[in-house]
Amino acid sequence: MYSKITSGSAMGIDAVIVNVEADVSAGLPGLNLVGYLSSSVREAGDRVRAALRNTGYFLPSQKITINLSPADVRKEGSAYDLAIAVSILISIGSFKLSEEFRKELSHTLFMGELGLDGRVLGTNGVLSVVDYAREKGYNRFVVPYSNAVEASLVKNVAITPLNTLQDMIDILSSEKWGDTFTTPEKTEIEDTFEYDLADIKGQETMKRGVIIAVAGFHNILMTGAAGSGKSMIAKCIPGIMPPLTYSESMELTKIYSVAGLLSTEAGMMHRRPFRSPHQNISEAALCGGGSSPKPGEVTLSNSGVLFLDEFPEFRRSSIEALRQPMEDKQVTVSRIKATYTFPARFMLVSARNNCPCGYYPDRTKCRCNAGEIFRYQSRISHPIMDRIDIRLEVSPVSYEQLFSDTQGLCSEEARRIIIQARRRQESRYKNESFIFNSEIPQSKINEYIILGSSEKELLESVYTEKELSARAYFRLLRLSRTIADINDRENITTSDIEEAVFYRNDSDKGREMI
Repeated sequence: MYSKITSGSAMGIDAVIVNVEADVSAGLPGLNLVGYLSSSVREAGDRVRAALRNTGYFLPSQKITINLSPADVRKEGSAYDLAIAVSILISIGSFKLSEEFRKELSHTLFMGELGLDGRVLGTNGVLSVVDYAREKGYNRFVVPYSNAVEASLVKNVAITPLNTLQDMIDILSSEKWGDTFTTPEKTEIEDTFEYDLADIKGQETMKRGVIIAVAGFHNILMTGAAGSGKSMIAKCIPGIMPPLTYSESMELTKIYSVAGLLSTEAGMMHRRPFRSPHQNISEAALCGGGSSPKPGEVTLSNSGVLFLDEFPEFRRSSIEALRQPMEDKQVTVSRIKATYTFPARFMLVSARNNCPCGYYPDRTKCRCNAGEIFRYQSRISHPIMDRIDIRLEVSPVSYEQLFSDTQGLCSEEARRIIIQARRRQESRYKNESFIFNSEIPQSKINEYIILGSSEKELLESVYTEKELSARAYFRLLRLSRTIADINDRENITTSDIEEAVFYRNDSDKGREMI
């Protein structure tokens, strides 16, 4: 007897629909799985057999063939276990299903791993599969109970959660799906500032630069002596970022679902991520990869912050691997079996000392010579530096500033300024695929950045004197556009360009020291 059940799995943060076909026929007894399978899927045969036996169902002494199609797509993971078990139960004739219920099954998708005792265990990527399958016409999804919350984030679908295989058997016996799962009501998350800019004494120029960076989603590098406040201000950035849009939140939730980092009760993600990997991180862990590619830190930072402290201490190969995601806002991982694309729309926040010992420019403590300082700062190549829009020189805080009672700019005020600039961008780019000034494609520069004669003359002199690359020139324009938005101006002025030149700081400090 033949049966077909639908399942699916994530591929990158997208998904693929997989048909699980079962056929029971005369022949040498056994359970054979075919369809370009990885070892984890081949092992499903033993898991399913044990789960059925411990639920009270034994496989007949016949040849059972399970085919997972399409056969040219590599199948990985354990998400197919439940679909395989259901297809076997129907094929061996355990239930006499009505035509009406069979029609319902044809529009139902099954996902879940089976424990040997019959429990239905959670799996990764459920949200991506449900969202994709809904667009293909599937309206009911049978998933593990631990994945029910994320599956229910997709609107206009029916979710049937399972704790055990017996729950599915009861549904097949009664031909009733039971109550549809609904997402528990969540209390609204209040905006709190765990780290407040007001706690950082002095450094008003650095705060201004960070506000500009966040408002336009520009990459930023902070250079200064150890203890000057670089790491602390980086930790303040998530609190001053604008709220996630629905599309950003859905995309981010899919990423964390695929990576297996989504809480079973959290639902959709509402906070922008802040990822701070250690310096010994590998290239694959940073940008994504592995034999079965998974999202890396650049993807887990999507719509949020990737903070690389002590930037020059990271492996050279890891730093250089950031070139493509910083420019293209995505990472493509190619393997023989498939090509995976992960989003990487992150804001790079990096920090470094002036020298290996961290004391420069205090020559009473610093013993590094000019060559050592130059080599240290040269660990960050020109192509990477060219992609960083704001380069702040952070000076040590004076005693008077440190113990002053004067209240500096706080995170609440900074966020108000940023949200105002963000609204300007939303209005301007409402019909575009990009949302931040830093993402304006070169083909749209002349449309959204209009300059007067004096502004063009200033840019021409800057381009010539600083010997800017074409990339640096256009990034300077985008940065000027953000500064104008913060200053509540529709047209860019010479003062906006001058401030952008100041914060971009194209001088090569390392060479000047030699």
